[in-house]
Amino acid sequence: MRQKIEQYIKNLTKREKLVLFSAGAALGAFILIFGVLSPIMGYRAKLADSVRVQDGKLKRVYELSAQIKSLEGSSKNGSTAGSPNFTLFGFLEELAAKVKVNDRIEYMKPISDPANSAREAVELKIRSVYQEDLISLLYDIEHCPYSLVIKRLSIRRVERDNNLDVTLQVIRYG
Repeated sequence: MRQKIEQYIKNLTKREKLVLFSAGAALGAFILIFGVLSPIMGYRAKLADSVRVQDGKLKRVYELSAQIKSLEGSSKNGSTAGSPNFTLFGFLEELAAKVKVNDRIEYMKPISDPANSAREAVELKIRSVYQEDLISLLYDIEHCPYSLVIKRLSIRRVERDNNLDVTLQVIRYG
């Protein structure tokens, strides 16, 4: 078989040999480009995109880590915004006076938890408060510079004047 192929190639003219070898070279180049180089280049592009995305995620993790460390440091030093003699009871009284619901406070009592002395808790009951005043009060508690959390909130509508009776527990950690 090999001899037949060699004989066939010897019988070809110079022009036919040139066309045959050119076609073989073109076929070889096509296979090399589209069978080997193109998949490799596509894979490299995917890897580069993946590295770029993962790098962005890693930067975000470092930013969040720095924020967490700064918050941990500030919570160890006390409150984030300053006053070492901050009391939750006093803050809620001032806030009620600011929102003008201090005359409707039925009771405000501190709640002690012997298991967790690092937190301070106050239960507050306000009767016949307007919805707008309640929203303002809750907004100010949630956006306080100290780490305050509303643990429990009970709202009941009063039918006679269409206002709200509210009982809430506010906790300060730190």
